[in-house]
Amino acid sequence: MSYDDLKEMLMKKIDQELFNYKQNLIRNYTSEEIIQEAYEINFKEQIRDIIDSSMIGRQEIKVLLKTDNVVGKLYDYWTHSDGNIWELLEDKVNEKIEKMTMEYDKQKRQEKVR
Repeated sequence: MSYDDLKEMLMKKIDQELFNYKQNLIRNYTSEEIIQEAYEINFKEQIRDIIDSSMIGRQEIKVLLKTDNVVGKLYDYWTHSDGNIWELLEDKVNEKIEKMTMEYDKQKRQEKVR
C-alpha cells in the first residue's frame, strides 16, 4: 500500500473519531455543556489538521491506524504537558496591544503635524 493510501486511511479514521465524538456530544449533552466542551473540540480539530499536514512516517501512520481514539489520546497528552498555551496567548495579546498603541500614537503625531 502506498504512503498516500495509508495517510488517507488514517485521516478517514481520525475524521470518523471526531464525527463520533461530536455526535456523542450532540446526543448526550445540553447546549450549555457543548459550549463548555468547545476548547476540547477546537483542539481536537487542530490536532487533526496537524496530522493531516504533517509528513509523518509510514511506521507512525501504521501505529496510529492500530491505535484506538488517536485524537483523544493526543489531546490528553497535550492537556497534561508542561507547555502553557496561555502564556503564549498572553504574550501575543500584549504584543498586539503594544503594536496597536504604537500605531495609534504615530497616527496622532501625524495629525498634529497637519
